[in-house]
Amino acid sequence: MTSLENDYAHKAAIQELQVLYSIAIDSGDYDILDNVFAPNAVGIYGRPYNGIEEIKKAMFDGCEYLTAVQHLNGNHWAQISGDKATAGCYLHVTQHLLDTPGGDFHEMGGVYNDQLVLTDNGWRITERKIEIKWSKGNPLIRQRKPR
Repeated sequence: MTSLENDYAHKAAIQELQVLYSIAIDSGDYDILDNVFAPNAVGIYGRPYNGIEEIKKAMFDGCEYLTAVQHLNGNHWAQISGDKATAGCYLHVTQHLLDTPGGDFHEMGGVYNDQLVLTDNGWRITERKIEIKWSKGNPLIRQRKPR
């Protein structure tokens, strides 16, 4: 494999990891995140969440009450330097909560900025920071509502 082919393979693996994150959140199978994050990773979602268990709990608390959630990723990029990488992608999240006063939908767009390390099990995110650029719809959906 040439150096360029190897670079493409690493970038494809990182992009697959970013997609796997969205699959985990949207499916509610948060244990998938064990294959996305390093055990001591930091997720910065408004505030820092330290370690994979705290990140998984934050995702559960932020999504389990929703009727549905869908993450779409695009414009992936990665800069690789040995066993470390800086990467990211655009995001578009649609959240649905049936029968919410003011409307059942909330949408957000922005950027995920990632730091990664290459482990024996492949690439893992060591830090993920979300940067919301815009939102529209009913912000009441973002407030936890018991079912």
